[in-house]
Amino acid sequence: MNDLNFDLKTILSEHKKWLDSNGQEGALADLKNCKLKGAVLIGENLKNANLAGAYLYGAYFKKANLENSNLEGANLRGANLRWANLKNTNMKNTNLVKADLMQAKLKDTSLEGANLKMAKGLTSEQLHGAIINDKTVLPESVSYTHLTLPTNREV
Repeated sequence: MNDLNFDLKTILSEHKKWLDSNGQEGALADLKNCKLKGAVLIGENLKNANLAGAYLYGAYFKKANLENSNLEGANLRGANLRWANLKNTNMKNTNLVKADLMQAKLKDTSLEGANLKMAKGLTSEQLHGAIINDKTVLPESVSYTHLTLPTNREV
């Protein structure tokens, strides 16, 4: 959905119906590749939404629920993700440069290849439950020495 004339309020309303009805009504929010620079989505429930490749530069997701969402390859540079629920979210190869991640929940969040350079509010404790790899760029305030990288083992 690249059309700049789409109605974000309608998409969010349909997504809420979809969540409330366990997928029986409404529609999953599919905002793949959308340009949503500076969008204000404070406290929105975007659980399971598709935001892959979206341009979300400077967007406000404070206290938003993005659990199980797909943000792979999205540009979240400078985004406010304070207190956001990012549990089990796909954030592979996501640009999070200068993003504010203070107290964001990152349990089982896939951050492989993500760029977190100069991210604010991010702690080693938050990253303990996240999935990172050697291509993940961390802010200087967080060290790889305090984290465990996944290993590829054959069974």
